[in-house]
Amino acid sequence: MSKLTKLENSQYEVIYAVDPIVWRDAQNKAFGKLSKDLEVKGFRKGNVPEAIARQHIDQGRVFNEAIGTVINDAFLKALEEHNLTPFAQPSYDITKLSDTELEFKFIITVQPEVELGQYKNLDIGHKEVEVSEEQIDLKIVELREQNAELVAKEGAAELGDSVVIDFKGFVGDEAFEGGEATNYSLELGSGSFIPGFEEQLVGKNAGDEFDINVTFPEQYAESLAGKDARFEIKLHEIKQKVTPKLSDDFIQQLNYPNVATELDLRNKLRDDLTKEGENNERSRYIDEVLKHLRESSKIELAPSIIDGEVDHQLHHFEQQLAQQGMTLEQYLEFSNTDEEEYTSKLREDAEINMKNFLILEQIAEEENIEITDEIVDFELAKIAMQYNMEEAQVREIFANEQQGGLERLRREIRRTHTFDLLVNENN
Repeated sequence: MSKLTKLENSQYEVIYAVDPIVWRDAQNKAFGKLSKDLEVKGFRKGNVPEAIARQHIDQGRVFNEAIGTVINDAFLKALEEHNLTPFAQPSYDITKLSDTELEFKFIITVQPEVELGQYKNLDIGHKEVEVSEEQIDLKIVELREQNAELVAKEGAAELGDSVVIDFKGFVGDEAFEGGEATNYSLELGSGSFIPGFEEQLVGKNAGDEFDINVTFPEQYAESLAGKDARFEIKLHEIKQKVTPKLSDDFIQQLNYPNVATELDLRNKLRDDLTKEGENNERSRYIDEVLKHLRESSKIELAPSIIDGEVDHQLHHFEQQLAQQGMTLEQYLEFSNTDEEEYTSKLREDAEINMKNFLILEQIAEEENIEITDEIVDFELAKIAMQYNMEEAQVREIFANEQQGGLERLRREIRRTHTFDLLVNENN
């Protein structure tokens, strides 16, 4: 019923001939459906005699309608007959078409075979994680900054103050899109605005109304890049940041468990920084192992696999941008990147990600890394404890995910176990 030919890059060609009886029935049903919508003068809609209807319905329309009803079943039967599991979006052509026969040519990409390079006893080199007192001091400064209060200030604005302003931007005499806001809070010296903007607010007082003149950088949105602009400003309020002193009262207000003194805080921050450093070192180490394996392993990736991954990543990014009220075209303009450059980077990342995935899957397969229901249950219990939820509630959340949450969790655990093996089995 079908013929299988192995191609390169983990692809197969399947020539599938639809059963003539199935094809005839599909055409009859397609003709019947099209006849119901046919209008011919002298006959009620849907009641045109078959002989007359055939004079008015193009055979190509019948074929197209009929093909749509049989192609999915033909594809599934071709997969079943040859025990194939698609790994990427398949493609097809129609190789024979008449009122008596229909033949498809499917190009099916399966999961690529991976010939692994050495993945044990590699001399990558683990790095020791050390936390200095200076790092702890910087964390304490960050905590104090995070808990600072903004207090209304008398007098002129200075760098480090926050101001509340209305502004409206003009190029020439025309206001430009996105250049206007009211009651906008801006920290002077933060670098949030284009060069020269924040500095011209220094020395101004609450209630002042004035203009600011700036030049947009060359590396900016194309419509504004390099252009001179004028902003009308109304300064409503000036606030200065008051940072709390490091004291036992401040430390206790942070509400860290069992942390009441500066010594307690320093010990906690040292533990946090150590864990953060160990996680970063683990990620660096795994990246190095995977880089070695990408170079030493043999993997033939069909272009359709990379194309599918690029499309997936692009669609996901466009959804994220849409949530922020931005299109991809606007993002590319503001980031001064053309679509070709952006897509090229996506393809590069997609190839790395896909190779990493296939390598990790192959290692897990060769090492018989299987994730039992008990392991999944244990992970659900940990998540429940972390978020102070009932385990049944956590399980329900995963079970209700559209993309198969529990199976996704199982894959993530398997991936973590594979990472553990790479870390433990190499130097």
